[in-house]
Formats: sequence, structure tokens, C-alpha cells
Amino acid sequence: MTVRWQRWSATDIGSRRALNEDALVLRDEDGLWAVIDGLGGIDAGNVASAALAHALDHLQLAPALADAADQLEDVILAVHEQLHEFASQLQPVRTIGCTVAVLRLTQTWGLLAWVGDVRLYRWRDGRLDLLSEDHVGEARGAEVPAGAGADDLTRLVGADEPLPDMALLQVRHGDRYLLCSDGLHAEVGERRLAHWLARDPQQAQRELVAEALATGGRDNLSFILLETDVTAPV
Repeated sequence: MTVRWQRWSATDIGSRRALNEDALVLRDEDGLWAVIDGLGGIDAGNVASAALAHALDHLQLAPALADAADQLEDVILAVHEQLHEFASQLQPVRTIGCTVAVLRLTQTWGLLAWVGDVRLYRWRDGRLDLLSEDHVGEARGAEVPAGAGADDLTRLVGADEPLPDMALLQVRHGDRYLLCSDGLHAEVGERRLAHWLARDPQQAQRELVAEALATGGRDNLSFILLETDVTAPV
């Protein structure tokens, strides 16, 4: 089997933020993609998202998914330690953190690793399924109170609970995968996500951003849309 992926992506500051704290990792040739969300309302969320994006961009990927699982866990924990150490030296002490979902695809199998509420959806055979489970409560939302810290959150790279959850995926021809920050999925419900994922990906790329902004745009929004093409050997 030969698997090819087409990718569409977007990131937008939204309507209410002064800074885009999201980051994307787009390693199309290597089969690795990530959406990283620096926590809005907490100091230096953009520092956290940039640090994790840099580490994932420079990761020497192992070909086997079992090894990839160890690699992704190691890099997330390493960045967590860096952020935790950096934040502990600030006066006053601050929480510097981010949430993330990483998708690693190798031929007909894939690995998802995530921390927090960046989500992965799959569109297959006319059905939308959420493949991740949020680690962050509803209070995360669009606004985080000033001074919020690790105790207000469930799991966060840079805070007390950085360990990623993981899921193994079997990829089929025609699958579409949507990695997205809560700036998208909090504004555009699953019914509307399904509506756009069923359409031309270039149109979906434009309209998902437009709809999130039209419904409030309360947070930075970022997403990666992938479509798989699986062909049998001749």
C-alpha cells in the first residue's frame, strides 16, 4: 500500500486577542503534524507554543510507530520541564503552558498524541467522529481569568499534568482528519464541522476560518486538514 496526504491549514488571531499564541507544525514529507495552543490569558503562552513547535520541527523521527510513541512522549515531557524551569525562575512565578495534538502517519497506520483540548476529528463514510478526549474543563473556554494557574487546569504542558494520551489509528482511503484548537471547535459546532469536511477542502479551509470569526472569534484559531489517498501496489 502507498499512502499520500494532502494538507490544508490555517491560523488566525481571532477577533479579541492581541497576540496569536497558537503554533502549527507542518512536516508534510515526514507525516507529522501538530496544532499547539498557548494558553490564552496566561503569561507567555506564545513562548510555550513556540518552544514545543521548535522541538517537534527538529525531531528526528523514528520510522516505527512504537518508537514514535516514545519519541513524542519524550519531547513533550522535555519541553514541559524546560517551561516549568523557566517559569519557576520568573518573579512573580508564572504558569507558561500549552495544549497540543500531534498526528504521526506512517502508511496505513497513524498515532495521535495529545495533551489538553486540541482535538482530532475524522470524517469517514459521511460520518464525523471525535478521536481525542479533552483534558481541560469547560472553564478553559475563550477567557481565562488573570492569575489562573495549574490548579485551574486538568492537563497542560508546562504545568503539573503534562503526560500525553495516545491512540492508534487505521487509515483508510478518503479519510479526512481535522486537528484543531479550541478557537475553532468552541465556535463551530460538530454539525457545522461535518458540513465543511464533506466539501472541497480548499473551500473548507476558507469557510472554517470565516465561520469561527463570524460566530465570535473569541480565541486564536488554528487547524490542519488532511486527506488520505491509499493506493494498492500494482
